Amino acid sequence: MSPREKPGSIVRQSLAPVRNKRTSRRPDAETRRWRRNARLKSVRAAVAATKALRWNRRLIEAVLEELYVDDHFEELLGRAPGDLRPGQYAQAIAVALILRHSWHPDDLACMLKRLNLRVGDM
Repeated sequence: MSPREKPGSIVRQSLAPVRNKRTSRRPDAETRRWRRNARLKSVRAAVAATKALRWNRRLIEAVLEELYVDDHFEELLGRAPGDLRPGQYAQAIAVALILRHSWHPDDLACMLKRLNLRVGDM
């Protein structure tokens, strides 16, 4: 852990998805049965629970973790993901997307276009 990181930090060294035993193998019979019989009901219940949801620290940290932000995130924004102010959430998501798509120039250009961002040195 670097001195800048805090315990429980969501910053990752790699942008590659982390796989666990469940995601790296074929689903077992119980999982397939749940998907067939209960998944939609569970998803609907979860979606219903989101109706009053607003941007908050837990949500932004979850989104950034799913985007696999790396150490450059804090360097670029000047704050760790857990230290962001609500006014920085949109920029944080954009930075995470830019980092995620920054490994190939065409991919980065495509993401900048999707975000409607104009960058002079590209």
